[in-house]
Amino acid sequence: MRDFGSLSLGSRLKRLSDRLMAEVVDIYRAQGVELNPTFFPLFNLLHRQGAMSVTEAAELLGVSHPAISKIARKMLAEQWLSKTTDPADERRQLLALSERSRQLLERIKPIWQQIRSHLDLLMAQQEHPLLAALDEFEAQLERRGFKAPVLSTLAEQSPCGEVEIIGWDSGLRDHFRDLNLAWLERYFGGELTEQDRQALDNPEGYYLARGGYIWFARSEDRIVGCCALARHGGKRFEISKMGVDAGCQGRGIGRRLVLAALAKARELGAGEVYLESATRLERAIRLYRNLGFRAVPHPDGRSIYPRSDIYMTLAL
Repeated sequence: MRDFGSLSLGSRLKRLSDRLMAEVVDIYRAQGVELNPTFFPLFNLLHRQGAMSVTEAAELLGVSHPAISKIARKMLAEQWLSKTTDPADERRQLLALSERSRQLLERIKPIWQQIRSHLDLLMAQQEHPLLAALDEFEAQLERRGFKAPVLSTLAEQSPCGEVEIIGWDSGLRDHFRDLNLAWLERYFGGELTEQDRQALDNPEGYYLARGGYIWFARSEDRIVGCCALARHGGKRFEISKMGVDAGCQGRGIGRRLVLAALAKARELGAGEVYLESATRLERAIRLYRNLGFRAVPHPDGRSIYPRSDIYMTLAL
């Protein structure tokens, strides 16, 4: 697996974990200890900090609530834990070490000490400290993420071909209308408000003449996406009429169009950009949130678009 490089990281860590767990089981068995090594994090946490809820344990250990619940159920079944009601709040259940665990502690502490001493010795002989490297890696993973950047980069490598973001061209007016009509038909049964008609029938007058902008996504000789930036007053702008061809969705085109609009808004000294959308459009809402937009109450109480149920803003 070394030849696989970083692609084998998860598998190698799992293999290492499995080996360590198996050897600890053998050490425990040789010392007459029946504790499952997977119980150690929760066991030791409760030993060090006392009774607490499942939620508190999950937060302190940095693992999921369901994972702690599963371990706690097993430990309760094996009588390593007890569960009591929090005297300060009857709705909360607290986990604590049982009498069986407290009896085990005196026997198991010297075993833990020997395990720790040997592992510390092995790591001390390494050129690169393992625990420090893991701390640094986990911090990087938390800060920069893993899944989202990989998926985002893959989306940019669109099977639609190389995608270019271009500005307004009057010869592309019909594409602006057609992409948005297709979007409205696909998701909202072709709903058209008076504002929709004005924007799609006369984009030059509705957007450009008022200080707004329109961009298109072009793949080879095809227009596969569009997005408008509407100006509302001095430094307030709206992301509007963003649509991507159904066959090219999920490949980062919408993201690039919105980023082009945001870059122009910043260039123009915008103080805020907003948009109106629908929560049923989960992919679009996820994109907006990833770009920093946050849902806030609609300033007018409700949208002029019947399909819209979310109002989002981004301070620039």
